[in-house]
Amino acid sequence: MTFANGKFALALCDRCGQQYKYLELKQEWNGLFTCPECFEPKHPQLDPPYHAADAVALQDPRPARQEPVTVFVGAPGDSSFEANGMQPVTQTKKLFIGSNVGNVSVSTVSPTIYTVTVGSKDGGGNAFYIDSVQRPILTLNEGDTYIFNLSDNTVDGHPFYLSTTSDGIHAGGSIYSTGVTYKINGSSVSQSAYDSGYSSATTRALEITVASSAPTLYYYCRIHSGMGNQINTP
Repeated sequence: MTFANGKFALALCDRCGQQYKYLELKQEWNGLFTCPECFEPKHPQLDPPYHAADAVALQDPRPARQEPVTVFVGAPGDSSFEANGMQPVTQTKKLFIGSNVGNVSVSTVSPTIYTVTVGSKDGGGNAFYIDSVQRPILTLNEGDTYIFNLSDNTVDGHPFYLSTTSDGIHAGGSIYSTGVTYKINGSSVSQSAYDSGYSSATTRALEITVASSAPTLYYYCRIHSGMGNQINTP
């Protein structure tokens, strides 16, 4: 099918509606036929350049996984058991001894954390509260690690210590330090630095790994008597 060239034809501008010669009209990017005065070229923002997306995925990913390892009991070759990575739980693993197969329990328990605060004591005065309980008798098992979090501001003026004597130095006892680590603002410090920096510290902690055959212990405040209680160490 053929069309006339429109040399003598007239047409209306799609934008202003004025009559022009057909051949004077120009077609815009949106399909409109407009006169030279109304013609608008396509704005570059309507046709932005292509930008490839940032690469996120790896070409050859190596996902994290638990690699099986062999843990030897004694010298290598004596006996061993399989493990798929150590997690903070108690697990039972297969034990290989020569041609015999048994079981062994592997315990990787995380430290127990006690939150310590100070509040009013029944009958008057102040007392240490352990996990919101007033002066509880505690049980710390030999070989396990315990952390006393002393960062609460109610504990600022009450230096927390351990002793083998009830009420510690107030009853003629001394500070117990076997397996004890003192921490001020996240760093391990000496007992003297712990004592001098105690009240102004942002964070404080006393950590203890209970020694084998440890005696019965007592927690107490170095400045004020009657704030602590007994710690059993079975």
